[in-house]
Amino acid sequence: MSERFFEIAIKDLVGDSTPQEGQELQHMISENAALQKQYEMFRMYWAQNHHEYIDGRRLFANVQTRINELEKGTGTGEHEPLIVPMRSRARLGWIAGAAAAVALLITGGLYFNVWRGSNLVAKTTTKGEKSTFMMEDGTRVTLNADSKLEYATSFPEKSREVYLTGEAFFDVHGDAEKPFIIHTDKMDIKVLGTAFNVKSYPNETSTEATLLKGAIEVSVNDNPDEKFVLKPSQKFVVNNGDSTRKKSVAVKNVSSAVTTLTYFQQRDTMIMETSWLQNKLVFQDEDFGTLAKRLERWYNVSIRFNRNDMRQLRFTGILEGETVVEAFHALRLTEGFSYRIEDSTIVIY
Repeated sequence: MSERFFEIAIKDLVGDSTPQEGQELQHMISENAALQKQYEMFRMYWAQNHHEYIDGRRLFANVQTRINELEKGTGTGEHEPLIVPMRSRARLGWIAGAAAAVALLITGGLYFNVWRGSNLVAKTTTKGEKSTFMMEDGTRVTLNADSKLEYATSFPEKSREVYLTGEAFFDVHGDAEKPFIIHTDKMDIKVLGTAFNVKSYPNETSTEATLLKGAIEVSVNDNPDEKFVLKPSQKFVVNNGDSTRKKSVAVKNVSSAVTTLTYFQQRDTMIMETSWLQNKLVFQDEDFGTLAKRLERWYNVSIRFNRNDMRQLRFTGILEGETVVEAFHALRLTEGFSYRIEDSTIVIY
């Protein structure tokens, strides 16, 4: 495996990758099954340990210590670290050093004891698809469209950790001795037994955790010591911000992000955050640019705007059972725009 893969993989995990590097990483793992497996193991390791490290230096030092201990245990007689910190190499620096050290632990099987005997599971949905399944621990999960949930079939003794990209509703089987933890790009959610919704799509402006019953503890990845405990009918929102710079959220901004749920008043009072579970796409005073992303996932289509001003049109309504043609006909009756359908692409003009 290449040094470049180590570098951008660890940068992606710590939130320092650029959009171009993110695309490069996705291309690497999509073209190479071995790299994809390694990246999954990177994520497992980082999720288990990232709260212990403020930066790559501490991670690297810890990993090197463990490597040396293992070396001595096998009688190698070597006391030099297996990987030398790359202080003199400005391009890679400590990030690459940490990445290589973590990679050595994982690829050599030294860290794999945590997951020994466990197979990694990846549940995915495509655009236009939802899926409900039961995990081995009794937790019921419903994945929304274009989402992915990763976890080990046999959890470690002290926790149940999963990794979400996209949106999912969790009804967690209670186990006070083994908390359930959901990792997303922006936040971690810790629960004992409860029902809640998590939305973490990489191309959206915010990440949300919505609590219906029970209690959850939320922490933002860049401020792990700050904990927020949500009560039923509350949600926690973090702005994703500019992905070209370091991902961080100021505590003062996070504190104001605990809000109540959003209700859609029609004949019935409906919780908008979980309306997708009833196969309803609900939107209230939502701009067309944002709504288009949801419509793409809902109908498995691509939407292209030939006029940027069309993105600012705003819509309120409910779609339930309509075809994509019926949906766009209804939207067009509300606001003045034109569209045409080219195979699976809808062009707005």
